[in-house]
Amino acid sequence: MKRLIIGAMALASLSLTFDTSAAAWRTCDGNKIKWGSNTKTFRASNVSFPSGSSYLSALQTVISRVNDNPSKFNFSLATGDTSVGFDNGQNETWFTNDSGALNGAPAVAFTWSHCYWLFGWRYGIDEVDVLFNNNVSYTSSAAKSSSITYGGTRRPFRTTATHEFGHAMGLLHENRYYNIMGQDWDFVHANGSNTRAYLGEDAANGSVILYGTTTGNMEDVSLAHHKYLGTSGEYSTHQSTRLYNSSGGNLTTFTNSGETVYRVNKGQTVRLELTAENNGKSSQNPQIGYYISTNNIISTGDQNIGNGSLTLGRNIPYTFTRTLTIPGSLNSGQYYWIGAVIDSNNAIAESSGTNNATYLRIYVNY
Repeated sequence: MKRLIIGAMALASLSLTFDTSAAAWRTCDGNKIKWGSNTKTFRASNVSFPSGSSYLSALQTVISRVNDNPSKFNFSLATGDTSVGFDNGQNETWFTNDSGALNGAPAVAFTWSHCYWLFGWRYGIDEVDVLFNNNVSYTSSAAKSSSITYGGTRRPFRTTATHEFGHAMGLLHENRYYNIMGQDWDFVHANGSNTRAYLGEDAANGSVILYGTTTGNMEDVSLAHHKYLGTSGEYSTHQSTRLYNSSGGNLTTFTNSGETVYRVNKGQTVRLELTAENNGKSSQNPQIGYYISTNNIISTGDQNIGNGSLTLGRNIPYTFTRTLTIPGSLNSGQYYWIGAVIDSNNAIAESSGTNNATYLRIYVNY
């Protein structure tokens, strides 16, 4: 998903590095190939991202979410770029029909970097251009109903853009963990009717490895109802987390409005599976509360069915299960949502609390 133009003298020293805990990047003679400063400006095409458009708004949100990481690095976004092009000394982003550049991909981050010997190794990123495929059926909306992740027909622009700006930061593809640098469209937070694209713990850890830890405040924990599935070439693949019976076996399910629904009985013991992430700069031991809701928004105001805590370092996502009991007070023949809220006592000063809760959908049998 990128092109590197490097000096011929440097070819033998250019390699890929995978950290033992998370993330991947290119190196030059063992040195990380990254930006030489901690702030870089991207220029958005005024044709692809016109003022007031939903795609410009989505792009601005993506830049904000990528910047919501515990490293020293961040992007700024300039709008109204009237002339875009490759290798012109500017970092730019636009939509294109150029099949030669896209090579069938939904989006591409072209990276120009240098790696050569001149009385010492010289290396770094010089320019990145992020291109989006104009022929892909994208949605700029955060609505679940629009996204292929939840039974919709469109690819979420926000997750794809977050993936590409991860490349622009210097990160490579990841196939070992649940990660935005793997399969992007189902690396997403959801609680309610909207989704939230984000960088995630593994890529956030990579940003720190490349650029160091911020001196400012940046703490964030989150829950997702997706998890790591496996490997597809350079990419990790993902799937929804699950609700199991007490022995870890599968419950009967059906699909409604693009989401899996689990059939449960009143009083039944189940095991709820979710993925927790520490997207901040410090290790955390957050309290977590478990709830039953009558709608798809899990909150601490819902019926509490359990409490606990987690120990989260800042490295890779943690998929876990918790044994819970379906309340006998629920109504038979009705839909409910079972889920959790991390940092349920608001003990962590987070950069965002909107990603703290998520759910799985259930139906109570007669």
